[in-house]
Amino acid sequence: MNKNIKRTVATMMIAGMTVSGAAGVYAGTNMEKINAFLNHSIGFKINGSTYIPKDENGNKLAPITYHDTTYLPVRALSNALNTPIQYDSKTNTIYIGTSTTDQWVLTNYTAAQLDEIKKAFAGFDGFETAYAPQMMIKGDALLKAAATADGVNLLFKNMTVNVSPRDYSHDYDGTTVILSNGATAKWYTQGKTSMLSVKVDDRYVTVSSPNGKLSKSQLEKAAVSVTKVGAIQTDLVKVSYTAAQLDELKKAFAGFDGFETAYAPQMMVNGDVLQKTVATADGVNIVFENMTVNVSPRDYSHDYEGTTVTLSNGAKAKWYKIGDTLMLTVKVDDRYVTLSSPNANLTQARLEKVAVTVTKVGAAQTDLATVTYTAAQTKAIKEEYAKFDGFTAAYAPTKMAKDDAFQKVASGDSVIFWFKHMNVQISPRDYSFGYDSTNVTLPNGVKAKWFTPSDTAMLTFQIDDRYVTISSADNSLTKAQIEQIATGVAKLK
Repeated sequence: MNKNIKRTVATMMIAGMTVSGAAGVYAGTNMEKINAFLNHSIGFKINGSTYIPKDENGNKLAPITYHDTTYLPVRALSNALNTPIQYDSKTNTIYIGTSTTDQWVLTNYTAAQLDEIKKAFAGFDGFETAYAPQMMIKGDALLKAAATADGVNLLFKNMTVNVSPRDYSHDYDGTTVILSNGATAKWYTQGKTSMLSVKVDDRYVTVSSPNGKLSKSQLEKAAVSVTKVGAIQTDLVKVSYTAAQLDELKKAFAGFDGFETAYAPQMMVNGDVLQKTVATADGVNIVFENMTVNVSPRDYSHDYEGTTVTLSNGAKAKWYKIGDTLMLTVKVDDRYVTLSSPNANLTQARLEKVAVTVTKVGAAQTDLATVTYTAAQTKAIKEEYAKFDGFTAAYAPTKMAKDDAFQKVASGDSVIFWFKHMNVQISPRDYSFGYDSTNVTLPNGVKAKWFTPSDTAMLTFQIDDRYVTISSADNSLTKAQIEQIATGVAKLK
């Protein structure tokens, strides 16, 4: 269904909720009694398929006709259109799609919860590794982890996540969907509860919301975040490369034709330390005290049998062994990254955590300055955003080159920040659409694209519900600097 049709139907759905919710209730001061008709003659087709709206108990629902306008049953259609519907009783507001109540947060398991999760998985021979969702709707909470006869149930306030070697959807008719990470999943119904099943590595994950608080689209987002439980966050610290270390990194990569851009991990296990960077015949070794990170155009795992895993950022990686040393290889942009711990001090889970942080080395920190907006500039920025219906939250760049300066903000079909050396456009539109482009990963792990509409290279990426496009009209900024600046675009306080 295209966006315009979906928006029109969504508008009708709001009206449908208002009418159906008001019938027979007069306590509220804004309620008005009406005489309407249930219209049983109207049928539904969604994307060409017949659809029969039903309530939570499976009873058939009919549209309401009132003053020549048809009002549709909102809750039933929300699932059919895969559009979350929420009602905030505090503000008496209905939210369709993303809302202030639909905020995703990291699960941030406590040490005790991690122990409980790992113990629940530990009893399964060949299946000991713990998996759990990394994201949940704000306000949800893990209640307990319980081992079953052939899996583990992670019980949250508003959802249940089952991890098992069995595909429970196998004996049920259902609907196949593609999740946002490209994985194929299946929706089916067990009793009155919708269940989503997807294969993650060597096991099946089934996600549901027994209390009906989460929509299908929300459950699909939670399913995408289910991954191996690795090192807890406190095990990792940011790698702070010195200027000398950055120079050594860049020189090591500079000798490779077509492969000059330096890549390096942004995180390391607490207590580790970078020792040296060494160029080899076909790659670069970044040698730490407890790990070695090799970046090369070659896939060293190709000739070895191994085990495929999915990293926390959705990338496919492969574990294999050379001699007595375990090696993890993952493709990052146009090169292969191989991580190992020759002294065996780092676990596989920790190496996987570090692997997802390997990215392009951007401008050195000393090349960039913080953008400080005056009160007047902040007010002007917010006023430009206020002109966009449904797009009022203000976002702005917080990093710039040291000799740059913010000049003005303007709007048209986007909000444009004019600096001396760069332009930053924030828009509901993806301006790269229709152009040849090159995919890159920013230093903060966000996927972005370079494209060139004329003679100016432009970088675009999505942040929340909008697209950010950054360019340097006078070509005074390098791509590495622009990519580093991109990581600083954030909501304006």
